[in-house]
Amino acid sequence: MATSSLRTQIILPKALRQEIERVRRLTRESLGEYLRKAAQERLEKEKKRSVNLALLVRKIGTVKKSGWEKVNVLEWQRKMREDRDI
Repeated sequence: MATSSLRTQIILPKALRQEIERVRRLTRESLGEYLRKAAQERLEKEKKRSVNLALLVRKIGTVKKSGWEKVNVLEWQRKMREDRDI
């Protein structure tokens, strides 16, 4: 299965480009290959962050529906830790 590509041109600060060149020579990757991998890793990281944020929003919604919305959770945690000597 062939994938189509789109040519993209970017301008990098000189210091960043030099650092990339130093690292990519060690990995023996082309500049394009190195930058594609870096972009892919960033996208995967952002997807995980989005999923975690969605889970957090759901969790907060659950807390609000459970009657905890009027409780200062941080204060409650502090008190629980004091009581348990944590």
